[in-house]
Amino acid sequence: MVVAAASAAMVAGCGSSPSPTPAQSANNPGAQAFAYARCMRSHGVADFPDPKVTTSPGQGAVGIRMAVPASIGNSPAYKTANQACQHILPGPSSGQQDTGGPSKQVLLAFAQCLRSHGISGFPDPNAQGQLPAQTIAAAGVNIHTPRFLAAGKACVGVTHGQITEADVVELVSGHH
Repeated sequence: MVVAAASAAMVAGCGSSPSPTPAQSANNPGAQAFAYARCMRSHGVADFPDPKVTTSPGQGAVGIRMAVPASIGNSPAYKTANQACQHILPGPSSGQQDTGGPSKQVLLAFAQCLRSHGISGFPDPNAQGQLPAQTIAAAGVNIHTPRFLAAGKACVGVTHGQITEADVVELVSGHH
């Protein structure tokens, strides 16, 4: 499922250097997150925060958290800058794009439903019909909350079976 696959990208990756070389940035989600933050600031969102990057010793896993205050994430400047900078962030890995996940229309309906159920700032899918975890995190949405779980369960009906209640539970719990 694309939404669940997107959450996996939120906690997977490698590296945490805030000043990567261009070669490091190309395949380094941590470096890409810092580059995205710099891009957002250069496109008029002066207060856009740097991501929080954590490393799990011995496991090689890196967590990337982009906590964007709603006052920033809901601004017109944010939306414009995000469009200009979106290309910096990686989307789901290539093996996940053709898995029969939810269509762009379904993800759009799900996003709209989530917002109507109190998950303000939840982003729409990008032009490619994807909803990368980085986009969700950059919008300041924490998907690992009881509030998100309740909204997600309430919205599965608009997906016509493409996103199930079990998918939402799995996404919120962080088990993939």
